[in-house]
Amino acid sequence: MVAQRKVRRLLECGARVSVVSPEIAPFLKTLAEKKKIILKKRRVNLTDLNGVYLAISATGDRKTNSLISSYCRRKGILVNVVDSPKECNFILPSVVRRGNLTVAVSTDGVSPALSKKIRLDLEGRFGAEYAKLLRLMAKLRPEVLRKIKNSRARKAFFQKAVQDDVLALLKKNKELQAREKIRAILESAE
Repeated sequence: MVAQRKVRRLLECGARVSVVSPEIAPFLKTLAEKKKIILKKRRVNLTDLNGVYLAISATGDRKTNSLISSYCRRKGILVNVVDSPKECNFILPSVVRRGNLTVAVSTDGVSPALSKKIRLDLEGRFGAEYAKLLRLMAKLRPEVLRKIKNSRARKAFFQKAVQDDVLALLKKNKELQAREKIRAILESAE
């Protein structure tokens, strides 16, 4: 399960992913069949790490994870050991994504459970309306920069455009009304 989450995150970032494991979860097998990842169904060997930029060790075997960490550190490879923050040279934060909005939470590996709890809280707090607002703002931003020359007035516009009433309209799928409200704010700012 941990490996699946890590693979998904790496793919979202555009990484080329190889998975080495004697046991393959159905999700990973499907990704391999679709040529999204390279799959090697066997125990990991340190030579699997040659030429890689980043490694995530989630073997479930403490000794193997430690060996992988030591090897990666010697070779200058970024390494994340899922069960041992002290053996990592980078930590993956827990992430909430809503379109162009990304909110990351990290406890520096001290408590992944707390990171997950906070991420779940944030997922409830920041819904799809935030992605919708950012799509609207992306379309409108060039026009705003062109029309409002005064930096204070521009800042005031952007602050008014992201208020809760606009988000409430988007949450109710009233995108036309939200656009009209933002348009009115723009006209009053000019």
